Amino acid sequence: MQYYNVHFVFPAEAFIGVNIGTDLSDMPHPTQAVALLKAQQIRHVRLYDADRGMLVALADTGIQVMISVPNEQLLGIGQSNSTAANWVSHNVVAHYPATNITGICVGSEVFTTTPNAAPVLVNAMKYIQSALVASNLDRQIKVSTPLSSSVILDSFPPSQAFFNRSWNPVLIPMLNFLQSTGSHLMLNIYPYYDYMQSNGVIPLDYALMKPLAPTKEAVDANTLVHYSNVFDAMVDASYFAMAFLNFTNIPVMVTESGWPSKGDTNEPDATLDNANTYNSNLIRHVLNKTGTPNHPGIAVSTYIYELYNEDLKPGPVSEKNWGLFNANGEPIYILHLTGCWLGASQ
Repeated sequence: MQYYNVHFVFPAEAFIGVNIGTDLSDMPHPTQAVALLKAQQIRHVRLYDADRGMLVALADTGIQVMISVPNEQLLGIGQSNSTAANWVSHNVVAHYPATNITGICVGSEVFTTTPNAAPVLVNAMKYIQSALVASNLDRQIKVSTPLSSSVILDSFPPSQAFFNRSWNPVLIPMLNFLQSTGSHLMLNIYPYYDYMQSNGVIPLDYALMKPLAPTKEAVDANTLVHYSNVFDAMVDASYFAMAFLNFTNIPVMVTESGWPSKGDTNEPDATLDNANTYNSNLIRHVLNKTGTPNHPGIAVSTYIYELYNEDLKPGPVSEKNWGLFNANGEPIYILHLTGCWLGASQ
């Protein structure tokens, strides 16, 4: 196997954004949600749909917005250029430029959550892109699709990582599309789940991005690069997985990362303090622009999961407790940060 040590410079500044889910029994009105974003100096948001109320409320705020094609609409859009054009007309052209739409997520974790739509995923991305080109918006708005980090196998050491080969018939055309359009590989990275599923192999401090003594860092035996946290190792693993398929100039953006503040009895590390520690360390790490150990200085813009606790989410208690705020706008915890709370790059 070849090992790649590719160094490139992408012009984008690193930023921190926030995902806004809507599975709340008392979902705030869009104007309330936007008032919270402004009060907290949050300049980048990702929506899981293209809700008209939110897009109208975000108009003239300057906040950069990523909207999404929900998974249930993928089959229709991926099989019809005109359906895609209609979607872009209603959800992008109708709001831009008053609403600062900068990206479109075509589905989310499609391989792992909606595999029946995977065969049309790249078509859907191309049709959305074509509609943007027709509206002369393709330079301002980038198209991609967030992947679960579970599609990357053998992720440590990062230099041995590769994508699940069963998805190569979709992944390779997708990576070609991202490269040709100058778009990001979007990845959802959850060190909490990596830690929980490791049966004690991953130390908690390593998952929480706490400073480690050099002797406690994990070392990639192939590259001799040291890793002090799961997040960086996963980002570099994604670069190596792309390089394994001969794609070496697609930047990575992390579309979801966070830590739950509450869990069931079998989730003892889903605590307020750990959630605060992880998200504070993550924000500091992204905004200090150090990049990752194998790609120093390369921005890894990241969206925190998520703005609100979502009490209607199914599953364990932790699923309902990833938020930074309650529905009434009260913080779940005050982040361990100095200066600007979230905001854009410092």
